[in-house]
Amino acid sequence: MHSNYSLFYTFDGDQAARFREARVFGRTVWTAAGAAMTWGEETRNDYASEAEAHAAYLAHCRAALADGHTLARQSVIDPAVFDFALLQTLVAHAARLAVDCVRRAHPDQHIDAFALVSDDSAMTIGCMANSREALAASEYGEEMLWNPAEWAFDEGGAYFDSAYRLLLQAHRDLPFDVDFDTFRSGVFDACIAALAQLDAEGVFGADAQREESVLLFEVSDSEPVEGAMARLNPPAVVARFVAWMASWAD
Repeated sequence: MHSNYSLFYTFDGDQAARFREARVFGRTVWTAAGAAMTWGEETRNDYASEAEAHAAYLAHCRAALADGHTLARQSVIDPAVFDFALLQTLVAHAARLAVDCVRRAHPDQHIDAFALVSDDSAMTIGCMANSREALAASEYGEEMLWNPAEWAFDEGGAYFDSAYRLLLQAHRDLPFDVDFDTFRSGVFDACIAALAQLDAEGVFGADAQREESVLLFEVSDSEPVEGAMARLNPPAVVARFVAWMASWAD
């Protein structure tokens, strides 16, 4: 059963502050609202007919606009298909903005590490960044470089809310028929592809400058995604990581 879906935001500067969602499937209207990057509060109402449900859905959409929200996305959702291409686009856009946000917030720092972080169920997405200066000041030394959870900066997280909303459709009690393993691997691949896209655009520098920067995708409390390090970094960075790993075996 296909769904009509709409996503709305209010903003704090250029970052999402609060969201509203509305979705209609069959005779059911589902809504959610709350602060960006949170689950929010859900409602679910059933109607006597599909026509009544669709009218209620449109009323929710009009109310969101009347309350000062801006329409961010409107789509028809097929529960048997997850839009990995859209996810990559949303993640790439958010990551580009997040990198710029960190650089603006810390103009005295040489930002040379950026990571996207998800979890084993592919429900969350966040970003971390680090700098040459933060690494030099860390008591953990080289170990800090390969562990984004220890990095110093996390500005720009709200840019990822639209991507987060897309992921949540697989975790809420909503029509969703995509095989979980397919969903999980596709989400991780889309995140890696988004970072690789930005790297190809030169967002993280080029030539010698790029070889001094680290780009990571990490799944918290899980094994590294096979091949991600090599997809996201030049050989010099990969060699540095391999040398660090070898040092632990000595």
